[in-house]
Amino acid sequence: MRVEWQPALVLHKRAYRETSLQLELLTRDHGIIGLVAKGVTGAKNHVLRAQLQPMQHIKVSFLLKGELGTLTQSEPLPPVLAIAGERLMAGLYLNELVLKLCPRQDADNELYQRLLAARTELAGNMPLAWLVRRFERDLIQHLGYMTPWSSTANGSDIEPDRHYRAHPELGLMPAKAEEPGALSGADLLAFNADKMPASAALGVLRQLLHGVIALHLGKSLPRSWQMIGELSRPMRG
Repeated sequence: MRVEWQPALVLHKRAYRETSLQLELLTRDHGIIGLVAKGVTGAKNHVLRAQLQPMQHIKVSFLLKGELGTLTQSEPLPPVLAIAGERLMAGLYLNELVLKLCPRQDADNELYQRLLAARTELAGNMPLAWLVRRFERDLIQHLGYMTPWSSTANGSDIEPDRHYRAHPELGLMPAKAEEPGALSGADLLAFNADKMPASAALGVLRQLLHGVIALHLGKSLPRSWQMIGELSRPMRG
């Protein structure tokens, strides 16, 4: 299959043979694909290599046969964003989640648009812990792995002045404020409404979301798990 000028986000790259790179891309219309970029590691190809770094937004032409295709052309798509330091590492973690959780060669424009939005957010000033929690929540719900925490285990509405804890199988259950893992109803309602909850609640939500992710990844946990776990704690913002 020959594809011309498909928008894509670079998820991952690694060296392939002596002068090439193996790329993992999330494309708009073809989902996650693997491509070989041949002969790009020479001194004269530094501009091309810069386009193929993780977190870059590009358009590509390629030949796809089986699991691994061949890149034939690539160009950057504006705007070119500056993402560095902790925010770049957070972006690599989001990329790794997509690679490990999502099926390959399965068109998913909603996923593509969500990761594209996260890239823009990483280049801005959104608090990092909140940015990562939002993406984890949206990805889990998009894949159908978890019913949104919008009501209690018995179907009752969440009350803002009460506290709850999340049972891994039953869902939200009433709790005392001092119980480990307890969340206020106000924070849960904010989280469900895509509003940043209190800083302490982000730490509890991190544990809950990572529990769901770990359940579905099994032993194949992201290599960046511990790193991003430290970077995206609420106190680091």
